Amino acid sequence: MKNIHYYIVTLVVLLFMVAPAKAASEAEFGKLHKTYILHTDGSQEMRVQKELTLFTHTAMNRLYGESFIVYNPEFQELKIHESYTRQKDGNIVKTPENAFVEVLPSAAADAPAYNGLKEMVVVHTGLELGATIYLDYSVITRPGYLPELDVCEQIEELSPIREYVLSVSVPENKPLHYELLNGKAVPVVKTAGGVKTVTWALKNVQPRPSMLAVSLPAGNVQAIVASTYASKADALKVIKRQFESNDKEVSELAKRLTANTQSSEQKTKQLTAYVQGLGNCRLSLSQTGYRLRPVAEVIRSAYGTEAEKAALLAALQQASGIQAEVKAVFPKTEDKDAAGLAAVSRLFLFDKGIADIQDFVSVVDLNAQPIILEKVSHVVSRTDTLRVSDKTGRALADGYRKFDLPQARGGWASYDGRVTALNTTRPVNLLLRYLPDEAYTYIVKIDARIKPVVVPTNKKIENAVGIIEVTVKKAEDKIEIFRTLKLKKQLITPTEYPAYYRLMAEWMDTNGNSLLFQTAK
Repeated sequence: MKNIHYYIVTLVVLLFMVAPAKAASEAEFGKLHKTYILHTDGSQEMRVQKELTLFTHTAMNRLYGESFIVYNPEFQELKIHESYTRQKDGNIVKTPENAFVEVLPSAAADAPAYNGLKEMVVVHTGLELGATIYLDYSVITRPGYLPELDVCEQIEELSPIREYVLSVSVPENKPLHYELLNGKAVPVVKTAGGVKTVTWALKNVQPRPSMLAVSLPAGNVQAIVASTYASKADALKVIKRQFESNDKEVSELAKRLTANTQSSEQKTKQLTAYVQGLGNCRLSLSQTGYRLRPVAEVIRSAYGTEAEKAALLAALQQASGIQAEVKAVFPKTEDKDAAGLAAVSRLFLFDKGIADIQDFVSVVDLNAQPIILEKVSHVVSRTDTLRVSDKTGRALADGYRKFDLPQARGGWASYDGRVTALNTTRPVNLLLRYLPDEAYTYIVKIDARIKPVVVPTNKKIENAVGIIEVTVKKAEDKIEIFRTLKLKKQLITPTEYPAYYRLMAEWMDTNGNSLLFQTAK
């Protein structure tokens, strides 16, 4: 007994030794500084300075072994001020010339019109556990390329940041709208020498979860937006004036695509299918300098950016006599003009996914007027009639047969319920794609030689997030089972998440959807 006691104590001690109370970070930013400057001549400078200490091989080899900088050399100059690695013993390893590799950005690989863009890959050298990467660079933009100073910077990284600083400097006579989204830090505002500077300084910024979906609409990441546009309407004018087209090529294509259609709905479907079938260029608005190619060029090249394809679809629909309005999605801000074009997350004509989350984003037309999108119904009502006999279900020993109710096809349980309820707790907000409202009726007809042994029971679970109800009605020759799910909250906080998890665990529990019957002997 003494030996057994000793063994148990030793095992417990070892378990405490190998089980850390908190997962260690892969790396840590000692500092991350970003500076945006608009000069009086219209030129701009974006400067990034970072110090990053590596703790794991994953950080060295996968996460942070390289840094990537996209720029347009026709209008922009990249300056590397400093790049080196300080090893754990203090030894400095400067980044050699052959570790600066210039390539074509992958998003422009299949887009010849944008093959002038460059991506500088900085391959950090001298890496080891405990080493610190130092990188300091600027992207300097010539006057006239970017319409205004336009900033949208997400703060959180995959690793914690001890010191985060972002500053914006503009001529004193320029309008400047700015805001910190989903955060409480107050910026310092200074004016000196005809220059206005706004600076945010944050300490000990926690990382965003690497395996969980996070976003501005969900409120679980912070971002800083700043713009020197006089208003959001002025910002959108930059896009709007590039959308207008009466091109003959567009009219001819629209006529050809809709030749065999009758209704506006059929025409819209045909035109949408054509535009969706074009190649996708994943470059953002900022990476293209907020420029769009003419729609005729998009047609000839058979590819386009999201904005270019939205412009083309609008032009095709208008040429077909269909009213079409391009819309823009912005993050919600207290100052409606704080978010410029850099903050646009989507340009579209119709998107049911955006319609489903419109309460959590700002949707406007190209005149910056608020838009209310028509929502697609997610109400599901389905009835299945099933027959239980000695030939159906799964045969078990002693004449028992197991019969499983069919899972909802295309319902919440088929995808959303599973991917949103992987853990019993969640450290950040969860924004559901939509609010499900589902009802399933199962009419189980029973042959005379079959008797039910185990069937679902009446159940009702209701909490702040939603309600699940199961109602069972038994008759001699049939069983009717009614299952309903209705969620009430689309944005679920970490505190509310256990209630959501309980509902999902119950809704997707296959054991609760199983019936057991026995064949009469």
